[in-house]
Amino acid sequence: MATFDAGVYPEAFEHMEKGVKTVYAVPATDEWSIMSSGDRIEFGSIGSITVGSVRRYDSLEDLCEAESWRNLMPDAPSAEDAIASIRAVAEWDKATEKKRGVIAARIRAVKRKL
Repeated sequence: MATFDAGVYPEAFEHMEKGVKTVYAVPATDEWSIMSSGDRIEFGSIGSITVGSVRRYDSLEDLCEAESWRNLMPDAPSAEDAIASIRAVAEWDKATEKKRGVIAARIRAVKRKL
């Protein structure tokens, strides 16, 4: 089982805890491309998630079509807004997304740190 470090986004973590955000997406870098079921993603001092399944898509648009943008960004009013919000995050690597696609991790379990 591998552990991956992710940016700390308290609102997104809360959505994962509540079960309304069921997909976590990252650009398909070499590091993230080895992620598999059972791995853990750490969100700094907030907590972690256990990965249920992992899928790769050519773009965020393809991911949203297959997995539903509501599972990725539940507060967004539309798929276009969800995609724009994700790409606006400073850590999101648009060049990697364009070249290698995105990784979608289905969330199996969420654990908040005390």
